[in-house]
Amino acid sequence: MRGITRDSVVEMFERKAVYVFAGVTLIAVVIILLMPKMEIEFHATGNVDIGGISDLLRNPITKAFSTYLSFMVFLAVLATAGLVPNMLIKGRADFYLSKPMSRSSLLLNKLFGIWMVYGGLIVFCGIITYAVAVGVHGFFEWKVLYLFALNLVSFLVWLCITITTGIISGSGVISIMTAFLFWVAQVILRYHEQIKAFLESKPLGDIVDVLYYIVPKPGEIDGLANSLALGKPVASWMPLYSSLIFSAALICLAVVIFKRKDY
Repeated sequence: MRGITRDSVVEMFERKAVYVFAGVTLIAVVIILLMPKMEIEFHATGNVDIGGISDLLRNPITKAFSTYLSFMVFLAVLATAGLVPNMLIKGRADFYLSKPMSRSSLLLNKLFGIWMVYGGLIVFCGIITYAVAVGVHGFFEWKVLYLFALNLVSFLVWLCITITTGIISGSGVISIMTAFLFWVAQVILRYHEQIKAFLESKPLGDIVDVLYYIVPKPGEIDGLANSLALGKPVASWMPLYSSLIFSAALICLAVVIFKRKDY
């Protein structure tokens, strides 16, 4: 596990991905520093809802930070889509498959190695950015930890999609395209109730419902993260656990194919 994780770190620097993350973080920090400090002046004439005023100041920071983390996840998906296909090219495949471990262990270690390295990079950049935002605007909210946690879950879901596609196709480009198609699908299926009403057909409506519950929903996981970070009630946890179940099924499929493929 440590060796594969170390390989992921080396690949991250070789591909200059770390510099892209650093550049985006630097831009975010500069924008924060150039923004005027948010202040509200008011004259108290009676009962003042201090909590509501704090929320008014804190919510834009939390929402902007959520968007920033989602963008970092997007960059991580692009940066990692070709790692497994590159591992399986002639020469490198021989090197990895000669290791004294099963193919299933190799693939799972690669998955979690990539997730730990790039997820750690996302968290590190996020901490720097949020620390600067707190330093400038002075509003720390511990619930921002939900954003970190659930964005890491979203990244894991995307990794399961790209790694499975990489095992099947052996192409980083196809992995990225597949991730994009899943993204489009989950955006469209978010409106499954409206689609069912438009189709006016129960069999077609049932198919739309099945697709909605099967297709992973990283976008709705981001919505859960925002609700938790802003202290709002969560309507349903279904997007989270259905996405995790689908991801687990994908990785099981990837393991089966990987064990049977001849490299």
